[in-house]
Amino acid sequence: MRYRWIRYRYAEVVQDAAPLRLEEPWAGRRVKLARPQWRPPVDLYETESSLIVKVEVAGLREEDFEITLYDDTLVIEGMRSWHLSDAARFHALEIHYGPFRVEVPVALEIDRERVSARYELGFLYVTLVKTEVTR
Repeated sequence: MRYRWIRYRYAEVVQDAAPLRLEEPWAGRRVKLARPQWRPPVDLYETESSLIVKVEVAGLREEDFEITLYDDTLVIEGMRSWHLSDAARFHALEIHYGPFRVEVPVALEIDRERVSARYELGFLYVTLVKTEVTR
């Protein structure tokens, strides 16, 4: 599991990374042809000392996650790989595979040196410890 702290607001990073729009008849409209990533279910709860993010992502290893904390957003990314034969015939296909991404706005002051994560029984738990000022 990889953890990074980036001293920028997430909204600024996303805006800077947006592609330039060409002046086409549909300029200004966003056309979504395919969803490149999926978003697993997330629980977000607060205790007296922490903010806890619980992500349901079964079938992964700790090294399959990347956790990035911006000044205003927690981003969790990863990949659930396909392990079945391409020759298989499916009767149901409800499990998401491929890259996933979770973006959680963080409005509290967080102690960035005390962020912790653990993966247990198909759930990723990320604990963001509040600063003394926030408590």
